[in-house]
Amino acid sequence: MRTGWLVCILILSCSAYGQFTYTIDQSIPVEVNGNVLSMPWAGGINSAQINTIDLNGDTKADLVIFDRTSNKILTYLNAGNRYEYAPEYESLFPAEVTQWLLLRDFNCDGKNDLFTSDPFGMVAFVNTTKPGQLLSWRPYDPGRPVLTKGFTFNVNLQLNASDIPVIDDIDGDGDLDILNVRFVGIGTIEYHKNLSMERTGTCDSLQLERVTQTFGNLEECDCNFFAFGGAPCNSIPNGRIQHAGGKAMLTIDVDGDGDRDLFFSEEECTELSFLQNIGTAETANMNSATLFPSVNPINFMLFPAGYYEDVDFDGKRDLLASPNVYARTFTNSINFGNSLWYYKNTGTEQTPQFTFQKNNFLQDEMIDVGDYAVPAFIDADGDGDQDMFVSNYAGPGFASTIQFYENTGSAREAYFKLRNQNFAGFSNSAFFNVKLQFADMNADATLDFVFTATNFQTGITGLFFIPNQSASELNLNGQSVQSVNFSFGQQENILVVDVDQDGKNDILIGKATGAVQYWRNTGSTIPTFTQVNGNFLGLAASTDRQNPALAAADLNADGRSDLIMGNQRGELTIFKDFRAQNSNLAGVSEIIYNPITETHESKNLGGRIWPATVNLFNSDKPAIVCGTITGGLILLKNQEGSTLSEEPVVDLFPNPVRNNETFNIIADRDMIVQFYNLIGQRISNSYFIPANQEYPIHVSGLLPGIYIARFSYQGKTTGRRFVIIN
Repeated sequence: MRTGWLVCILILSCSAYGQFTYTIDQSIPVEVNGNVLSMPWAGGINSAQINTIDLNGDTKADLVIFDRTSNKILTYLNAGNRYEYAPEYESLFPAEVTQWLLLRDFNCDGKNDLFTSDPFGMVAFVNTTKPGQLLSWRPYDPGRPVLTKGFTFNVNLQLNASDIPVIDDIDGDGDLDILNVRFVGIGTIEYHKNLSMERTGTCDSLQLERVTQTFGNLEECDCNFFAFGGAPCNSIPNGRIQHAGGKAMLTIDVDGDGDRDLFFSEEECTELSFLQNIGTAETANMNSATLFPSVNPINFMLFPAGYYEDVDFDGKRDLLASPNVYARTFTNSINFGNSLWYYKNTGTEQTPQFTFQKNNFLQDEMIDVGDYAVPAFIDADGDGDQDMFVSNYAGPGFASTIQFYENTGSAREAYFKLRNQNFAGFSNSAFFNVKLQFADMNADATLDFVFTATNFQTGITGLFFIPNQSASELNLNGQSVQSVNFSFGQQENILVVDVDQDGKNDILIGKATGAVQYWRNTGSTIPTFTQVNGNFLGLAASTDRQNPALAAADLNADGRSDLIMGNQRGELTIFKDFRAQNSNLAGVSEIIYNPITETHESKNLGGRIWPATVNLFNSDKPAIVCGTITGGLILLKNQEGSTLSEEPVVDLFPNPVRNNETFNIIADRDMIVQFYNLIGQRISNSYFIPANQEYPIHVSGLLPGIYIARFSYQGKTTGRRFVIIN
């Protein structure tokens, strides 16, 4: 009996995977200002922590980025001295990675080990990867954080969660030491010397001992202000002590004198301060702080942290800087679309010289609209393929912007070109936190330009739309923004969708509590919403999710609509045939196929994500495009999709249909339908018919007889007859 039950579970599991299995895809080209992006669907970058490691065992250093705003590891392969996004390696890193990530070889085996934050300080993982095998790790000291000898005995090497310590060979003896800003008290730096070489003659362990709490003979007081030589901060004119925020440090021997110089930044400051070591490797001494470099200094955003890695494959480590923030503040002090600054080492490895190259390293090779990207698709120009719009949280003037990408390819082979970086002039509006979708809001059978947004003058978040004047394209000419009477929170997410299939669009809202509410449209041409269910599909308040984002489409070509939910951890869950369910519907989350582990994963796609569905591969199963908190897009292609035939499949039922009754249309692709009598007179509006979903049409006021339904799709047309009887 038990065996039969297990077999049943396996069959159900395989069935679910077969219906909803996706690969992360980069194949659809995107062109920006004449340049075809090398990794357009890589998801964007906000707060990048830069490391290198050999990911695939080819002895070449690949790139690993930990993005703090999305709490996500991003992996890029060195492919012929250029980077390619390789998300399949991301899940090979320990799940414990959070707040910060440093890859350093502390046991001198030629493989970078891993250090990250822990509630009690920091933890380390040993790189146990064997030749020809996948990347693997084990905890250095299972169950315990990294320890150091304090005044008398071993204690946690404690630091603030947002601090980035230094893990480097400070004294030049061959093993890795650690610097951190004191956890409490004054803003001095602790030096934890590794005594592995002294005690054993090898550098294969972390035998740390705190030898001083005043490394460099300095105290941080304020932004780019330090007290030196034991002087207190209040000895500086107008000086104030600024110790509450996080700190980030980096050491480099900039002047080639054999000791480590220091880069230092603070959470509430925009400067990356440079402090030259005029002492020795063993006894550091600093007496001044300057901005660095002297040309195009790193003084451009809150909490800039520095990183020292070779990113141009010339054998010399370069300097990179990115804000070490976990979230946007209510300012526009950070341009997340240009938040990874790259300074090329134009000197030598021994005596580096850093020359500014760009402020959007890697970001210039992907779609990156800043942060909180929300995609939406519509055939904007009426040429039969899907064009793309992407909204963001805030642009240069804090108002949101919307980018428009025209699909200059076809429904069979999509190719996007950026046509407008400020569609509809949103940057001149009072709106930020814009989240876009297309849906019929005024019951005229056209897809309107629908968005939620917050007014930065009033702080009120609302639901709005601009009426579309055409069923076959996007025509907003002469139309003003209309407000919908519906209240919700600033971070909550709305999906406009016809839940009960009465021909009027309702609302599903992902609440801050994690619940999903269903509000039925009880109005007519003016929508009016009444709450029907506060825990739709059994999705009640839960600490496991907040503000879920939703999308709906037939994902598995079974003629019934499925619901997609994204959570704040970047994970997708799919609920099959959601309209047929009342509560407690089990979702499928392990849907992303990893080709190197040959498994399906539940994966962080980019922090808070916003899913949208679109047919970009001429398939009977649409793709899912996820907007990310890091300002980019992740494209998921259904593994099981079949290519649509040249001739569409369209069904009208029941046929014949009685007057004053409803018949349904179902088609295997998105279509526009209009109705005609036998002498060619049009007798209806245009209606948008979504692929593989039953669309109800109410018959009223027509005489018995034969009529024609004319369908338009991908620049072509087809017709079907239907009969009305008494």
